[in-house]
Formats: sequence, structure tokens, C-alpha cells
Amino acid sequence: MASDFDDGTTARPTDAAARDALSALAADRQVLADRIRTPAWYYPLLGLATALIVGSPGPGAPVQFVMVAFGSIGIAFLSLAYQRITGLTVTRTAGPRSLAIAIVLGIVVVLLLGVSFALAATGHAPWVAASAAAACAAMWGGGVLYDRAYDRELRRGR
Repeated sequence: MASDFDDGTTARPTDAAARDALSALAADRQVLADRIRTPAWYYPLLGLATALIVGSPGPGAPVQFVMVAFGSIGIAFLSLAYQRITGLTVTRTAGPRSLAIAIVLGIVVVLLLGVSFALAATGHAPWVAASAAAACAAMWGGGVLYDRAYDRELRRGR
């Protein structure tokens, strides 16, 4: 495989140059993984914001809208705070394990929201708090699990 250099010549890179480039990439991955580490307060707050949204069907109409608004605004502010602290925006998973965890978390939250609506519709609104608590725990614990998987995949290069 030929590579083009700035001086217009085409040459094969040496084994040493290839090893140096791969070592530089590995070092960059380590620095990025250290920099992108999620703060300890992030997932408890994300769990609380998620619990507000999942628990919103319980109290009914006017309070429900306020809970969804505060939960959504909380998630937006958390995202902005994370970007400001790390200086980075994460737009995708690092590999298949972190992707699987993110998908499972999304499914769990959507299912718990459905359970909340079903409980509220069948007259069991007080039990909505249990599904909200489960959503908080899932997001908190699942988020930490996601971060660990993401960190491992990023450091290994997938």
C-alpha cells in the first residue's frame, strides 16, 4: 500500500514508521480515555432526570408536564456540563459492548415509561413511583456499566 507524502513522492512506509504511528495512536487513545471520563455526579443526576420523566404519569396532567420539562431540561444541562468539563462531545459508542448497553438502557427506560402509563391508566398511580425508582437505578447503574465498557473499548481501540 503506497502513501502520498507532502513532497509529492509516493513511498512505502517502513515497519518502524508504521509501529511509531500505531504507538502514537495508542497513546492518543489513552489520553482521550482519561479526558473523557464521566464525573461521579453525572449518572445519579441523569437517573433523577430519567425518574422525573418515567414517573410523570403518576400525578396527572399539570404536574406531569412540569416533571417532563424538568427532566428534559436536566438532561440537556447535564449534556452541556459534560461537554464543558471534558471539552468533548461524544456522538457514538466506542464499540459493540457499549452499544449493546446503551440499547438495553434505552429499551428498559421506554418499557418502564410504558409501565408507568399503564399503572396510571389502571388507577394504580401510587405505584408509578416504583417504576420511576427502577428507572433511576437502571440509568445510574447502567450508566456506570456503560462508562466502564466505553473506557475499555476506547483504550483497546474497540
